[in-house]
Amino acid sequence: MESMGQSVLKGGIVGCGGAASIFHMPAFRDLKGVQIVAACDQREQAALETARRFGIPRAYGDISQMLRKENLDFVDICSPPQTHFQVCLEAMEAGLHVLVEKPMAFSVSEADKMVSVSRRNEVKLCVIHNLLFTPVVQKARRLVDSGAIGDLTSVEVNILARGDGAISKEEHWCHSLPGGIFGEFAPHAIYLASAFLGTINSARAIAMKHSDFPWVIADELKVMLEAENGLGAFTISCNSPRPSLTMDIFGTKRVLHLNNFAMSMIQNKSGTYRIPDLLFDELKSGLQLATGAVSSLLRVASSRRWYEIGHRVLIRKFIESVTSNMEPPVTGKDGRETLRILEDICRQVNIPNSAPRQK
Repeated sequence: MESMGQSVLKGGIVGCGGAASIFHMPAFRDLKGVQIVAACDQREQAALETARRFGIPRAYGDISQMLRKENLDFVDICSPPQTHFQVCLEAMEAGLHVLVEKPMAFSVSEADKMVSVSRRNEVKLCVIHNLLFTPVVQKARRLVDSGAIGDLTSVEVNILARGDGAISKEEHWCHSLPGGIFGEFAPHAIYLASAFLGTINSARAIAMKHSDFPWVIADELKVMLEAENGLGAFTISCNSPRPSLTMDIFGTKRVLHLNNFAMSMIQNKSGTYRIPDLLFDELKSGLQLATGAVSSLLRVASSRRWYEIGHRVLIRKFIESVTSNMEPPVTGKDGRETLRILEDICRQVNIPNSAPRQK
């Protein structure tokens, strides 16, 4: 199949649940020079339904069969994290580039093996750290890099999830992740903090349980971080009445408050304690918040919701890394560093990895 005189990159998608249908396939559908030619899921009916919905030519219930029969360039892995290690290795040993959802694996040792296999086979290994590529986070990184906030001092990330979400479903795969429900949310907090703070040297964690779900060990987590470029902290609460993901980035000249769901940013500059100045600052903050809300509404109207944008940008950059032989936007090493901190946190709060392996 040819496009503009160049070969089309052919991909297979593994795992045909919400991640594939909501995030990945819409992103691939908008890219030129790329075609998903095969869908694969252990639940073959799910693969067939995804293939019909997105016009994918073929569907499989077994990845080995898909790899044997299809002439692929890359594999996109959206299956539950329990499967990531084995599926990634099989695809990379077949000489295929790999894009994999977070967490990339269950342990640092698995991540090290994946990175080693990618290097040995000279294929790309890219991890979905999608929130790094939302407009509001990208803007904040530019401000920090330009020195607009002065010297960076600390970063705080707060992730709130509803108590009737995944945590309330006993059979949900998130409960068998390293760290239980925290294994689903903590990677986002870790890589976001690290994007500004650099290498995280140590973490100090405390957790407790608030809900009555017997399958949950803990559902509230506080973590302090000591990093290369300053201090950090993050909170994960799974008992919130509403979902939220916010960040506060502190500098010597300016403080940035990011709302990743609303795609808004408030910038507070240094000022005084005088009442008129404080009130004026509140008015400016309100104006910035309103501007961000209008911008978010326009994105929704154009079918570019906050939770889609990061995936779209990252997936496009992954394809560019393949076609231009560049480093992926999020490397296997980056994913490994996130797992390193997650493992340390799990040890501290005594939440083991009890997940059964899947093939």
